Amino acid sequence: MVWMPPQHGKSQLCTRHFPAFLLGIRPKTKIAVCSYSATLAQSFNRDIQRIIDDIPYHDVFPDTVLSESNVTTDAHGSYLRNADIFETVEHRGFVKTVGVGGSLTGTPIDVGIIDDPFKDREEAMSIRIRDKVYSWFTDVFRTRLHNDSQELIIMTRWDEDDLCGRILKTESDWEVVVFQAIKERDIPGDPRQIGQALWPERHSVERLNAIRDTSSFTFSSLYQQEPKPSTEALVFPEWSEYEDEPDFQPLYGLDFGFSNDPSALLQVKIHKDSMYLREMLYTKGLTVPELDQAMQFKMPKYSRISADAADPRTIADLKNRGWSNITPSLKGPDSVINGINWIKGFKLFIHKDSHNLKNELLNYQWLMYGGKPTNIPIDSHNHLIDAGRYTKSIHRTSGGLHVSFHKQR
Repeated sequence: MVWMPPQHGKSQLCTRHFPAFLLGIRPKTKIAVCSYSATLAQSFNRDIQRIIDDIPYHDVFPDTVLSESNVTTDAHGSYLRNADIFETVEHRGFVKTVGVGGSLTGTPIDVGIIDDPFKDREEAMSIRIRDKVYSWFTDVFRTRLHNDSQELIIMTRWDEDDLCGRILKTESDWEVVVFQAIKERDIPGDPRQIGQALWPERHSVERLNAIRDTSSFTFSSLYQQEPKPSTEALVFPEWSEYEDEPDFQPLYGLDFGFSNDPSALLQVKIHKDSMYLREMLYTKGLTVPELDQAMQFKMPKYSRISADAADPRTIADLKNRGWSNITPSLKGPDSVINGINWIKGFKLFIHKDSHNLKNELLNYQWLMYGGKPTNIPIDSHNHLIDAGRYTKSIHRTSGGLHVSFHKQR
């Protein structure tokens, strides 16, 4: 077995002991260990070297040894050993450590490990830094892998759009391992009962619940690994559900999508200071004929619809198919924030079956700067919300009528 101090946790086990163990059983393995800073990555490097140099390790893995002296260059055929990279003697396996954003040029990787690509919550909440980390992951880290390479990512989930979140949106062949501080649901490999703490001797249920009461955002992210936006970051933090459909004139907003985004159709009913929203359609890959057919199942063709003005050709095609009251939404330099503020001026009620809409409302966030929300919404989780914004123009041109609407027979 590999020697491991009892105080070491998951990060130490995966980032320090796992590479040492892997080189013990496969000394030719080429490993990259990456973290948010080069300094932290170098500390991993030194710890792995100490483990391999230790007598208990040598007793178990006698064939895996390092150069006895610090070697910074391989110009004379010696085996590298420094704070950035070390090689196994006679096997040329190695561990190379680099900060996220650093270079891996010329380094083929058998096993790539990323431990906390973000320094803290503030970095993880910055869309600019999230984009930068993801670009490095795809353009640098991933380009050094081959068919048989393996990847391991260990991180605190501060945001659903972080590195893991983006990967899991498009890739299904990852094994996700999560051990919640307080078990809230059945998780494979976790034998605890619901409500039990992971390490009660160190972090009791009472202490964890106190953290939850103080900051639900920190608790969900840091302790449960299920990031949820903080209330201050949400664009629409307050809304209620409704079940019985109110008998008011419906308006409809339509946001177009196809491959990556869904076509989103939203029913909007307004009465005095209340707005009732109901998801009608949320589907990817619809052609115009398919969209036409799907809409006919949801509402009559004389319905008033405000659609995304960025796609005039589709609007014209739907109009030719009998949707005579479809019009392009009004757009301008401040149309997004004006539309958001218009919706925020009402008490919001969401139909209980509008699951995609509720998911958007729970995740549509302001861009954060210095831990404070800006007046700029993040362009994500907003397809149905955008459809709702579009109805502002037809509500205004209809005179803001709030009357019952029935088809004449």
